[in-house]
Amino acid sequence: MIREPRSAFVGRHRELEALESLLDASSLVTLTGVGGTGKTRLAMRVANSYAEREGIDCWFVPLESVQDPLRLPLAVVRALPLADQSARDPLEVIVDALRSTPAILVVDNCEQIIDAAASFIDELLLALPQLTVLATSRRPLELDGELVYPVPPLSMVAPSDGRSEAVSLLVARARAADAAFELGVADAEAAADLCRSLDGLPLAIELAATRLRTLSIAELASGLSSRFTLLRGGSRSTVGRQRTLRAVVDWSYELCSPEQRELWCGLAVFSGTFDLGAAAAVGGYTIDAIVDPLDDLVAQSVVEADHETGRFRMLETIRGYGRERAEEEGRSPSLTRRHLDHFAALAASSRVDWYGPRQTAVLAQLRADRAELQSALTMATAIDTDAALALFSDLRYHWAVGGFLPEGRGWATRVLTLPGGSAAHRVPALINAAWLCLLQGDLDEAAARLDEADGQLPGASFTADGAATMRVEIHRWRGTHAMFSGRPQDAVGEFEASIRAARECDHPEEALLAQFQLTTALSHLREPGADRAARDALSYAESVGESWMRAHALWSLGLAAFVERDLDAAERFAREALVTDRGFDDPVGECLMLEVLSWVAAERGLADRAAILLGATDARWRLIGSAITVHGPQLAAHHDRCVAELRQRLGRQRHDKLADAGGHLDPDEVSAFALEPKTTVAGGLSAREREVAMRIHRGMSNRDIAAELVLSVRTVDTHVQRILGKLGFSSRAQIAAWYEAMFASAPPIT
Repeated sequence: MIREPRSAFVGRHRELEALESLLDASSLVTLTGVGGTGKTRLAMRVANSYAEREGIDCWFVPLESVQDPLRLPLAVVRALPLADQSARDPLEVIVDALRSTPAILVVDNCEQIIDAAASFIDELLLALPQLTVLATSRRPLELDGELVYPVPPLSMVAPSDGRSEAVSLLVARARAADAAFELGVADAEAAADLCRSLDGLPLAIELAATRLRTLSIAELASGLSSRFTLLRGGSRSTVGRQRTLRAVVDWSYELCSPEQRELWCGLAVFSGTFDLGAAAAVGGYTIDAIVDPLDDLVAQSVVEADHETGRFRMLETIRGYGRERAEEEGRSPSLTRRHLDHFAALAASSRVDWYGPRQTAVLAQLRADRAELQSALTMATAIDTDAALALFSDLRYHWAVGGFLPEGRGWATRVLTLPGGSAAHRVPALINAAWLCLLQGDLDEAAARLDEADGQLPGASFTADGAATMRVEIHRWRGTHAMFSGRPQDAVGEFEASIRAARECDHPEEALLAQFQLTTALSHLREPGADRAARDALSYAESVGESWMRAHALWSLGLAAFVERDLDAAERFAREALVTDRGFDDPVGECLMLEVLSWVAAERGLADRAAILLGATDARWRLIGSAITVHGPQLAAHHDRCVAELRQRLGRQRHDKLADAGGHLDPDEVSAFALEPKTTVAGGLSAREREVAMRIHRGMSNRDIAAELVLSVRTVDTHVQRILGKLGFSSRAQIAAWYEAMFASAPPIT
């Protein structure tokens, strides 16, 4: 479900009812209207309501910070979220993920990139007939089958026993600002007049409501009346409402103090959400000094605060206004430079502070600031090649661990083709580009990037320590290239050289990646004592509170134990690795760990369990556009041998059925199944769908199930159709038999 703002949702009963009917009639509904009409809030509410009624998934894709049409597909991938790390077309990734999962997708602020949004949504709907898209835009997408719903202002007609929607919103927001606020009987007409003067626009009403802490309704209405007198001529068309909204924002700006206006313009430079530190840096404040002026802007509804995340945002209309004012006052260049400098410093510190107890927090910060990092990179590529190269390089863990490999490779190409730039900045960028290529299986480009870095290193103006660190990385990634190419003996030499270089320049943390990979390469060669390097990595990672390399060292120890036929140790290490890695959203790492657990289960004769785990892993590989083969032929051989043995033991039909059941598990279900041996497979069904399947197994009709679960018969019908689709069945009898085989009569899978 989409997380809605915590402020009260007021009115819109007619709109909600109308939109639910439109969603029943079409797979594409677009809400149109000027900024400030409440399109986004309404879309969130109706999508959640529709998803709950239909028992389907619901996702929200914000486009407000997407300026480049080429970034649109990746924005959708991340919003789902899919954590795709492949070089595949993002559309293909999304289609694979949603092919068997009915869902409703809210695509917000399409007007930002209207042509690209329309084209992409059209492709999605053609590929996914079961998908429903609810778009918001200031103008229609103009696609076949699109139903357009112009969002009207809030109703100003008061029912006989209450207030109009517009007045109700005014009162609700006034009470949010001042819990003691009450609308007296004598002020009711003035409140209605005020809302009429604001055209019933939710954003305009909310801005006005903040002033009711210090002004009475009559004073507020009187103060605004002259402003809107000039706007009374002509119709109340969309253009008229736009003028009204602009006038309200002008009025809010004029009521701010000079300091508040300056901060408003400063914060408008952000593309998405931002935290207190970023606001202070861009606004030119210390952390302590910004709290009061920022709080004033929050109180005036200029800035929205999310108390759960500690982050802030501006509505598109408010942000656009601030940018215009900053441009008029000649402040834009200095503000964008401050923005770039802040996020460049943030990226640099994320690289320096990576190996330690703050690792998870560092990654979370980078993910939260993704839109701003993109903006900073865009600015850097326009004004300073060295700054762009440095920022790209410093974001190495954001790209490679945070789940943004496709974006990282795109930026690698962009910054490495910029004119100018020093070798001291270009070499690290080339090395990091090579890492990203290796993770996506592009061995040729990885080799070319490493060769270029090696060639430029002697002429780069590095310090002795900096040059030594570059050598550590070049040896490391050449070793990875050799191992992924099926040459583990060559890989061993490169990894050992990287580890020696890291120790000689007193950077033991830079040896960790090579250490766990050295154990992997030695395991491929069946060398005795293969686990020693990974144990060294594990010991160091634990000593500094590092988690990411600890998880991968544990995985390589699990692999080494598996090769040595120590199944107990292999399972123990792989399970511990999976637990350690779960906080990182590291799908490649999780797939490698699940592979080992699958192989162990197969060796122990737990064929059903192994088939389910391997099916889940294969599905995850496909989802992220990768495969076990990317990591070299030796690992692929373990995988292929396991599949062949399972098919021989189970028979192809049962194997494929169990693998398909595993493939329908979501990542959390896969982890739960892998870590809890007695966990029962759900076959990809939601909790509600499992309840329905259980009652079908008991012989209950849809009407009986509806009565017992307190649902409508139509909803139960929908659940049954989804169960049939997910399991590939055509009758209720098959559902009952499946439930009997998987849950009722079969012994627990252990």
